[in-house]
Amino acid sequence: MNIEQITIQNFRNIGEPATFQLNRNFTVFIGINGKGKSTILHALRVASGAFFLAIPEVKSRHILKDEIRIVETRKFLLQQFPVKIEAKGKFSENSHQIIWRRQWIEGASATTSRSADVGEIRQIASEKYNQLVKEQNDHIDLPIIAFFGISRAVGAGRITKKSRIQRLGRQIFKEGYQDWEEMKAVKFHYEEWLGTYDMLVQNEKEYLGTKEAFFEAIKTANPFINEIDFINGELWIKIKIDEQETGLLPLSFHSDGIHYFTAMIAEIAYRCVVLNGYKRENAIKETSGIIMIDEIDLHLHPKWQRHVVNDLKKAFPKIQFVVTTHSPFIVQSLESGELYNLDKDYSDANPKDLSIGEVAEEVMGTDSIMSEENTNDEKLSTKYFELLSGNKKMNEHIESELNKIEIEISDPGVRALLKMKRIEKSI
Repeated sequence: MNIEQITIQNFRNIGEPATFQLNRNFTVFIGINGKGKSTILHALRVASGAFFLAIPEVKSRHILKDEIRIVETRKFLLQQFPVKIEAKGKFSENSHQIIWRRQWIEGASATTSRSADVGEIRQIASEKYNQLVKEQNDHIDLPIIAFFGISRAVGAGRITKKSRIQRLGRQIFKEGYQDWEEMKAVKFHYEEWLGTYDMLVQNEKEYLGTKEAFFEAIKTANPFINEIDFINGELWIKIKIDEQETGLLPLSFHSDGIHYFTAMIAEIAYRCVVLNGYKRENAIKETSGIIMIDEIDLHLHPKWQRHVVNDLKKAFPKIQFVVTTHSPFIVQSLESGELYNLDKDYSDANPKDLSIGEVAEEVMGTDSIMSEENTNDEKLSTKYFELLSGNKKMNEHIESELNKIEIEISDPGVRALLKMKRIEKSI
């Protein structure tokens, strides 16, 4: 699955129809809070969830009642209709483009599932499901689909009985898509798979080469990892950053950034193996689909933010990532065509050609601290000279005001100049 375009209307904080073109590999949405970054991801979740309408083992994702846009008109709050999310995309590089939509029409009690809206995508999913389940053909390409919100780290390192999968064999749809619509660490299952891997291989319920592909993907997506192993039911990794190397430690012993990000990519890699394990050592590199991540920079140091996008593209080359961020370091790392700025139109210039200051100011519209200080110093200097000018006699009030301004001036050079002018005035 690759979504090339999405149109959103009356969904959450987007009113009039708005259309967004998505990059084949990586799209990063930026904008001030309230501009709709997360709304676009939630709309993509609804659109991609239409694939599961034909798969009884997996929950789909419909438009929720509280996602209908509400506007204030005089004394009333009114819901706006129709609510529409329309997507255009392909299911393989050589397939034709299809269009599908989810709608909530005025007077309806839920999201429509009419054939005119979702017939084609439902048919594609139904064919894959029947080939796999009824014909017992597991050599079927299945797309990974997963949404990681800002609560994705919840429960990291803890698996509850409720979330545990009873592993009696390969349950491709259940394991590949369980909890896809809100992926949280408490429901990650890669550790269970690793723990039963040898038994599954021995009983011919797992393909050779997939475990090695799993570890390779993790090390590619997190290049700080020097060594990785699975010991006593948990990933153990050795990290090297700035020539400083840790020992081989359980993942949960490492920093939040290392822990949460590594767990996320491990779960993505595991889902690829479950869905397309028949591709063996290429199961991860050849899996396509769409991954949505809200605030991809969460818990990551700026040094890591500079290359995390490129790391993910290397580890999962056929997966389409759609993410949001507030980080200028991530923006600076992008190729032309990977950035979508909701605050203003942005040219196709390569963000890599800009300095971090230019990204923050020109692309993200944030005045630098230096710029703000210079503006403030200019205002204070003007006031200072006004107090000194003319034939005004110095008095306690003027002296007090001049003293205050000298304290507030941030630039020591400007402060020294003002003091010299003050001395000249007193001579």
